[in-house]
Amino acid sequence: MGFLLLNTPAVFAQSKTYSLQDVWQDVLQHYPSLAARKKAIEEQELKKELIKESFLPDINIQAQQSYGSIQNIPGSFFPLPGIYTTSGSNKTADNIPGSNIYSSALLQWNFMQFGRQQKKLTAASAAIRVSNTQLKQEEWNLLSNASRFYFSALTAHAALRVAKADTRRLAELLELLQSQANAGLRPGADTLLLKSSLLQSKAKEHDFSATLKRSMIRLGALMGNVKSDFSIDTTIFNRFQPTLVGAKDVQQEHPYLEQMNARIQAAEADKEVVKKEIYPSVGLLAGVGVKGSGISTDGTMDKGLAGSWQNASGTYLAGIGLTWNFASLYQNKTKRAVADRVIATAKADKEAVQIQLQAQYASSLAGWDEQRQKLLATQASLNASEEAYALYKVRYESGLLNLIELLQLQKNLQEAESNYVTAVSAYWNELLNQSETLGDPSLILTVIKP
Repeated sequence: MGFLLLNTPAVFAQSKTYSLQDVWQDVLQHYPSLAARKKAIEEQELKKELIKESFLPDINIQAQQSYGSIQNIPGSFFPLPGIYTTSGSNKTADNIPGSNIYSSALLQWNFMQFGRQQKKLTAASAAIRVSNTQLKQEEWNLLSNASRFYFSALTAHAALRVAKADTRRLAELLELLQSQANAGLRPGADTLLLKSSLLQSKAKEHDFSATLKRSMIRLGALMGNVKSDFSIDTTIFNRFQPTLVGAKDVQQEHPYLEQMNARIQAAEADKEVVKKEIYPSVGLLAGVGVKGSGISTDGTMDKGLAGSWQNASGTYLAGIGLTWNFASLYQNKTKRAVADRVIATAKADKEAVQIQLQAQYASSLAGWDEQRQKLLATQASLNASEEAYALYKVRYESGLLNLIELLQLQKNLQEAESNYVTAVSAYWNELLNQSETLGDPSLILTVIKP
């Protein structure tokens, strides 16, 4: 009793059985590429915030105290970044070093840019939409791949089940044949022939088992389950409604087409930004500054560091400035031509994708209709083969049929079972093609019987 209690968790531990919806949910929660797409959206949103912050005025502050020759060029109120400005004089011919100070605070607010910033905001919003559609497209790609891996595993499981059934029938025949051979009713050489067929059937089991494991590992990788310690609902494979689905048009909400539309809108927004580049910027300027040097009013030089503070003077300014890059008037024509080509390329790509999706859907719909008819035929063939094998097995047990004839019937039954699995797999594959071309994953769920 104690031994059984200690081993109870291992005995009763079972892996979770995942439906197709469960797999989709895990894929959308765990696959890292979706996190990367979400970070890309956040990046575009931050770039839009930077554009909004550019509406605020710029404030530049510069301060310096230097020591050097006094025969310098007088300093400017507007400092250039990275360049020291000195306050000099030519009142004395002696090259006597002295102290210089310079500091300023300048405010520049480009309050009028003729809609350029607003167009940049529109372009930033378009870039965010592109990132959102890329996220949606990535989600759809993952769901499509997960669905295909799921049904690939279902097909491998069904094929493995057929191989095991074939092995079980051959094992039963071998047991019967050995008992009859021991009784002298059958030749012993027949057992060798049957053993050969049995070993071949077991080899097929290993092949299908390997295929099943590969599909489960790939599916587990999408779900974030690297150990693949889960199972899937295998009843779905034969739980479907073989009814014809009406033809539809490829919807504009398809993830690929949405991404194409977002690209076109982003290209058009970028072109509007280019159009605004030809206009000038009008800004408000305001600032204060302090200049000083060691040169006194009589032209003598105070060599001390504090001399520049004793002869300092303050200044201020306020005004309106206009900045206009005339070279952009010519360059803007080329930039507009480039933007037009980008828009035309995006529109052509969308049209090509739309035509391709519509053609693929029509092809998969036609193939699915034929596959539906084939599925009904293979199912009827399977039922007839099962009934025939059961009848002829009884005749073999009664000695009315030889082993070669029974093995031929066994092979026909095994082929009928394999053909049925192949037909069901092709049926689901055509539905997956329809689902992908329509951009509607729920199409698969509507065909599965509740």
